[in-house]
Amino acid sequence: MDLHERLRGELQATAVSDAAWPELLLRLADLIGATEATLGGGQRSGQLEMFAPRTDLGQVQVYHDIFHQQNVIMRAVARQGPGAITVTDTLPENEGFRRSDFYNLWCVPQRFNHAVALNLATSTGWAGTLVINTAEEVTTDQIELVRTLAPDLSNAVERWSWLAQLRLANRMTLDALDLSGQAALMLDRAGRVIDGNQTAQAMLGDGRLQIRDGQLGSADTQSTQNLARIIARCLSQLDHGIGRTQITGPDGPLSVQCVPFPPDMTYPVPQRPVAMVMIADPGHRLRQRLATLTRLYGLTRAEAELAIAVVEKGSRKAAALARGVSDTTARSQLTSIFDKTGVRRQTELVRLLMVES
Repeated sequence: MDLHERLRGELQATAVSDAAWPELLLRLADLIGATEATLGGGQRSGQLEMFAPRTDLGQVQVYHDIFHQQNVIMRAVARQGPGAITVTDTLPENEGFRRSDFYNLWCVPQRFNHAVALNLATSTGWAGTLVINTAEEVTTDQIELVRTLAPDLSNAVERWSWLAQLRLANRMTLDALDLSGQAALMLDRAGRVIDGNQTAQAMLGDGRLQIRDGQLGSADTQSTQNLARIIARCLSQLDHGIGRTQITGPDGPLSVQCVPFPPDMTYPVPQRPVAMVMIADPGHRLRQRLATLTRLYGLTRAEAELAIAVVEKGSRKAAALARGVSDTTARSQLTSIFDKTGVRRQTELVRLLMVES
């Protein structure tokens, strides 16, 4: 079995998750006969990325804090350009490097005495270096093994970088829906929930939505059946499977829409979203405003619920009927609301609820 075959599974896994890189690097170091294999660079999210599975985490932190800026060898390697394979012993900077604190206090104790480096770059703008550290001088066979694997490693980094950007874009889509008060959940081909925004998490937390065996549902049986029906249709008709329904919520109906995830968008198979469920709560914005009023004026839960009902139903009596309380109770609660908010009429209360944020 050649080197490609022995690393194929790990190479493919790197596209799916950052967590797969340490396993690949460990296997690579073992197969090449190296002390350590590291991958560093990129600075996604404003930080230097570094995978170094055999290096003590404390030593990694020391490198970040102290020695990264002093690493003249890596700057010299980077100047060789994308795709270059460099034996660090051959660089003009190597003589001074071996006299540095970085080499003698950090590299030598870890048996990183010699290295061969492969520069990697992607079409998304990510650039970094794979470094094979050895205790003995790098051999011709080790250099050839790195050269043989270079195309596969380049492809792995390209997939990893692209898919990281796609995941970020999807995360931004979910977060953008948060701003409008819409819950959004990503589903895989089996209809299992694989991601969701903060609004969706809030709905799951307060029971408006539920997940059973990975499947989206509701506390209401009919609502769960409605959800299952439109999700099944969406998953079975990915070209035009948009579905809409309403489900029962504790404060009124929730509007649900299921839409297929763009089929032409590349995504790692184990995590690929196939559909997105979006749930709008018509009373969300009003309840947010009322929560602010509660915080500002100290309304009780019952008073807050009555205030919402007055806005939604248009009168105190209709609000009392909807809430299942007597008109006398509603009148008493409304008087307390007026006292706390400083308004004197229902129309003023409605206006206050609609404009407060």
